[in-house]
Amino acid sequence: MFKKNLQKIKFSVIIILVFTLGVFAEKHQVDKKFSQFLNDRIDKTYQSFYSAFSKKKIYIYIEPRHYENILEVRDLALKNTMLTKDLEDWVPARITLKNNAKKFKIKIWFDNLYRDIFGKVGQDELLQNLTDWIPPEIISDKNAPNIKIRLKGVWPEHWTDENQWSFKIKFIDDKNSILDLERMALQPPRTLDYLYEWVLSKALKKEKLIYLPVSFSEIILNSQSIGVYTIQGQISDEILIKNKRPIGPIIGFTKDTWIEEQINAKKLYDLGAIDSLNGLEETFWRTKIEPVRFNSSKTNTKQEEYLKKSIYLLESFRKKELKTSEVFDIDKLSKVMALKALLGSTEFDPLDTKFYLNPKSLLLEPIVKEAHVNLDMNWKENYYSWWIDSSKIRPHYTNNTNFFIDLLYSDKVFYEKYLNQLKIYSSNNYFQDLINENRDEFDKNMRMLKYNYPTKKIFSFEQIDTTKIRVQDLLSPVQGINVYFKNSRNNEVKLSVHNIQRLPIEILGLELENQEKIYNKELIFIPGKKPLDSSKETEIKLNCKNNINCNKSNIGKQKILFRILGQNIEKKTLISPYYTGNN
Repeated sequence: MFKKNLQKIKFSVIIILVFTLGVFAEKHQVDKKFSQFLNDRIDKTYQSFYSAFSKKKIYIYIEPRHYENILEVRDLALKNTMLTKDLEDWVPARITLKNNAKKFKIKIWFDNLYRDIFGKVGQDELLQNLTDWIPPEIISDKNAPNIKIRLKGVWPEHWTDENQWSFKIKFIDDKNSILDLERMALQPPRTLDYLYEWVLSKALKKEKLIYLPVSFSEIILNSQSIGVYTIQGQISDEILIKNKRPIGPIIGFTKDTWIEEQINAKKLYDLGAIDSLNGLEETFWRTKIEPVRFNSSKTNTKQEEYLKKSIYLLESFRKKELKTSEVFDIDKLSKVMALKALLGSTEFDPLDTKFYLNPKSLLLEPIVKEAHVNLDMNWKENYYSWWIDSSKIRPHYTNNTNFFIDLLYSDKVFYEKYLNQLKIYSSNNYFQDLINENRDEFDKNMRMLKYNYPTKKIFSFEQIDTTKIRVQDLLSPVQGINVYFKNSRNNEVKLSVHNIQRLPIEILGLELENQEKIYNKELIFIPGKKPLDSSKETEIKLNCKNNINCNKSNIGKQKILFRILGQNIEKKTLISPYYTGNN
């Protein structure tokens, strides 16, 4: 009996232990963390093998005392959970593309393979033995650095990894460059959606929009390979020249206020308050508009006049004093937004977008970066709809309005042009054709990224196709309008129109029973239906040629002609002869 009871107790203890461990594992997401750890080990091991045979390498040498500054900034950023402006500390360094040291190459490979399999090499050891393994072409004149470098990125994803951190680089002498760039950002490909940023850059270039060049290369930082990085040109006069634009000011909404409010919101949350009464959703209205690297030498010149003009335009747009079409080059803005929409971008963020004042047109042109395509999200079920209207309705949204988008779309002239551009791009296989036009480079980049990040989602043609289908469905929805007869007199019919889909429509006229069409002299504009809300009634009057066509007994045989804004396809719907509302 005692043995049986003991076995029952043991069995119960095991059951409780397994249950407890299961709860603990689920609460702390142990399975996900282990899976992520395993994937990271696999990726880093592949990176080591790739490094042994790769030809394209960029070497960066930061002297130990300056590298310590980078580490101190990173420690402070980790402590604050954000990299704030006061931590943007530039340090001198040296950069080169050359690689003549075979011994160095072999040493890098063995050191990195050991680190990736068994753990990170001690930082003190690395600093002490650094100069023993630096290529001669880098340290031949190490007292004469040719660049300045600093950590980049507000969010922890840029600098929490053991080895891969984001950097900004600028040449000390503007006459020098690497990869034909004087300023660049070096980022782990995950922070720029792997291959998507390159695809976006190619699309912008093809459409003669301002683009920032994107390429990929292995980075060797202080004798240690940190894998293949995304290299992106940064906003400068050099970029304007590369894009065949006359020199002009570039401005944008600064992130300073937003960052400070994020930090404040976290403090309030830790103290038990959910949010500040000056909520984060108000940041757009509060943040400053400032120039991007406006050189003091341009003061009291024509460029300063252009700068004042550009700030006036953007601020007047925000104040709702000027329309989208009065401030922006809407041909270019509509193309930029349509490309991002068709690519599947999760947002069109005013803080990530800069604006260039073209001295010829005196209008603002957008400069965009960051594709923001989240392949880790279940994109088949969840998707963002900034490209439809300003409403945020999905569970993963905050429940407010995208004010910047709302202002853009409030101008019918722009909204129509944008929707038309969206139709043009979605009517064919735009991105597939773009990739085919750059097939060799695409395949090369794809191989490079897959060799270095075999466990990651690099690019998805299925996602591109799904996004295109969603766009096409939006522009030609199953829903249309509901139309009800109200009354008629003097060869004129009064109707109640309800737009039951999200895009605005234009009423074109009336189609009679004999298929004769009577078009309006002026189009009647009806806004789209707001998500999760009832449709609104719009009362209209149409000419029906004679009272016989207008009377109630015949009206049910007539059709309303309409089209979705920005589309050229004429649609029609039958009129219901039954009254609605008060007459």
